[in-house]
Amino acid sequence: MESGSTNNTATPSFPAVKHLVWALVAGTALVISGTRDDRPPQPPAAATAAPAAAPSAAAAPPTTRPTGPAQALAYLAPERPAPRPPSYMRSPAMAPAPAAPPPVRPGPLAPVPVSRPEQAPARPASTKPAPGGAASHPSVQPLPPATPLRLRIPALKVDAPMMKLALNKAGALEPPPDNNPVLAGWYAGGTVPGAVGTAVAAGHVDTRLGPGVFHELGSVRKGATIEIVRADGRTAVFTVYAVEVYDKTNFPDGKVYGPSARPELRVITCGGAYNKKTGYQDNVVVFASMTASR
Repeated sequence: MESGSTNNTATPSFPAVKHLVWALVAGTALVISGTRDDRPPQPPAAATAAPAAAPSAAAAPPTTRPTGPAQALAYLAPERPAPRPPSYMRSPAMAPAPAAPPPVRPGPLAPVPVSRPEQAPARPASTKPAPGGAASHPSVQPLPPATPLRLRIPALKVDAPMMKLALNKAGALEPPPDNNPVLAGWYAGGTVPGAVGTAVAAGHVDTRLGPGVFHELGSVRKGATIEIVRADGRTAVFTVYAVEVYDKTNFPDGKVYGPSARPELRVITCGGAYNKKTGYQDNVVVFASMTASR
């Protein structure tokens, strides 16, 4: 008896197909994980990208940057030049140098109200001053400038402290205060006694309190000495060679205060007739030249 053939090919079951699918998924995952970049995240390209270097730059050797203070940032620079400081804050180099004032010659001694002296001051016997000073000694060396401290006239027993004097608004030499009878002064805007040039000293003949330091100046005689004690410890010795009296309204500035190539001294006080409103009419001027120093 003939029997029929039987098909033994088996149809795959569902579990086998499921395992095949999982195998494919696992393989794909392995491929993906193998290509993943494990480096840490980088900042955006816009924040770190540097300008592209020229092709030749890659071959250039690396350069060494010098060390030193870092350059200031641009936003710290001023937007406009700083304003110029006010004049009182500028250094001497910034401020323009002041022009030297022209030399000023003092006029006659300014009058001051005084008490009527009980005894009129001595009126000098006029002696003509010799040109350049008859008593001048060309061999005497002038002294460097130093502030005068005292004025002494041994023949008159005068030993007076000295102060600085200036000119008043009218251009006249302002005398010392009239409440100190023993005070003399020197014109600080001119030559210092003992230096080259004509120095000027002045004092009152009379004051509100009585006779002034130069009450007897008109009686000084040619050949008398006048000593100026200075702050540098030196003493300049001047010898009188003339005594003159000039009306204040016709005072010879050039003759009295004129320049000199040697140390000269003029000692001035008031004299002549006295008026309660205008004071003394004249000025007594003693001319002296420096003859020694010690």
